[in-house]
Amino acid sequence: IRADQQYECVAEIGEGAYGKVFKARDLKNGGRFVALKRVRVQTSEEGMPLSTIREVAVLRHLETFEHPNVVR
Repeated sequence: IRADQQYECVAEIGEGAYGKVFKARDLKNGGRFVALKRVRVQTSEEGMPLSTIREVAVLRHLETFEHPNVVR
């Protein structure tokens, strides 16, 4: 499922070094509110920065938690 088919962005919550966080509705789960993080990926001839790889690794690690506040 593509993110734009499952979530409806309502507002931008904030912006940081790695991307933006949005308040959104989960259209597949009763319209409950969730936070979505759009990670900014900057590539160069040398590849992806290590800081970006770390950020993605942390976000993927969150998927392993069985918690109602962690969206899969």
